[in-house]
Amino acid sequence: MKVLKTVTGSKFQYKVHPDGEIIVYPEQDGALQERSAIVITPYTIKLIREAIQSARSVHMGASRDNPPAHSLGALLKQEGQSPQQLSYLIPLLIAEGYCDCVKDGQAFVVRYRGGQR
Repeated sequence: MKVLKTVTGSKFQYKVHPDGEIIVYPEQDGALQERSAIVITPYTIKLIREAIQSARSVHMGASRDNPPAHSLGALLKQEGQSPQQLSYLIPLLIAEGYCDCVKDGQAFVVRYRGGQR
């Protein structure tokens, strides 16, 4: 499996399933693990890619409870999904050159850069 870090520095492992799903194994108690996973579907990946490209610059909003209005997290909440997925999807999109992420006060702003599709 491959290893990346969230924008706040936590490590996670992941693998991409042949059907396009991303299977993420978040760090637990400061250590990598393979017991518990989060699946990010192709639908969610496409939704977030399109939102980043359309907005060009948008707040990440990965708060599970109350993501800021007009953020990527708010978009996922509207879809009945957890904004937590962004903690893992955004670093993957950064790694492929699709976007970057900068800290703005306490918030993280995702900026479109093009990259792979």
